[in-house]
Amino acid sequence: MQTLAALVLLLAASTPGSRCFVPSDQTAGWKRVVLPEEAAALAAPVDVDQFRSGEPALLFEQDASAYTGADSERPGRMAYHFRVPRDARRLELGFLGDLRGAKVDATAHAGGRSFPLLDEKRLAGTQLELEWTMEGVDQVVVSVHHHLREKPVVRTWWVGRLLKPGEDPAMPKAFRAPRSLYFRHPGGRRLELCDAPGRTPRLTRWPESANATEVTLHRP
Repeated sequence: MQTLAALVLLLAASTPGSRCFVPSDQTAGWKRVVLPEEAAALAAPVDVDQFRSGEPALLFEQDASAYTGADSERPGRMAYHFRVPRDARRLELGFLGDLRGAKVDATAHAGGRSFPLLDEKRLAGTQLELEWTMEGVDQVVVSVHHHLREKPVVRTWWVGRLLKPGEDPAMPKAFRAPRSLYFRHPGGRRLELCDAPGRTPRLTRWPESANATEVTLHRP
């Protein structure tokens, strides 16, 4: 029994939940924490703007010129065209109504070549998220088969491109410290930061102020 208890404790210590921390300041605004040795990929929840020093992040922008139009390829099928920067890696669409199981195709174009992202995948809901790893993509076409359904309408679109925020000349000096996680606390809720290897941080805005409040971490 003692051996089993020791094993349970060892497994508990090695789970991702054991590498979570609570920042000392839970007020709204940009914060900075030093990355712990045991949590080099420390991250805030996915809906929080954030980035880590020296690492790429996805900057999401709602560029009005990215959406270049729609056309009816054939009866019951609409194609939506998007022009994206060559360093883009993700496109997120919001439709006005539920797709209700419609078949969706998506194709990325780069240098005269095409790469399928979706092939007649049935989707429900109003959100569509597309991601690719190939470089040089400059156009994405999304086709929705809407037979016996209302014609879908694209309401919002966000393009995510990779960059290292700390290396951008527009980033304030206070946001360039090494071994740091910067995150924008939305306020009104308690945030917990956890080690998240493999997840790319995301931003929807640059810091509004020139400084980030330094916070300490403690175990939940």
